[in-house]
Amino acid sequence: MTIVLALLLFAVPGAAFWSLMRGFDPVGRLVVSTAASIVTVAGAAQILLMAGFWSPGSGLVAVLLLSGLVAGLARLHRPRRLAHLHIPRPPSARPPSTVTRHDIPVRRRDEDEEAWLYKD
Repeated sequence: MTIVLALLLFAVPGAAFWSLMRGFDPVGRLVVSTAASIVTVAGAAQILLMAGFWSPGSGLVAVLLLSGLVAGLARLHRPRRLAHLHIPRPPSARPPSTVTRHDIPVRRRDEDEEAWLYKD
């Protein structure tokens, strides 16, 4: 039973934070959601201990409420769709060619610019 409660305590906030970070890659989401679930559990325990309300049931309820709040924020936060800003390319236009380093102008330094460095 202890293992089930520990999984519940860490999996629920982790899933809530996972859903909040839609723009990250999966590894980044995993790292941040794991850290956030540990911080959520430890923070809830710390606050309940300082307030004098600590019990296993109140800790579980506090973590579930915080996770529900984060999951609710994830539902409200949706990425903006920029479909109305899409400017179609005319059919006759060619796709842009690749740019190489030879296409970029580079400012050449004259030897006289750095001559003062080597003077005695």
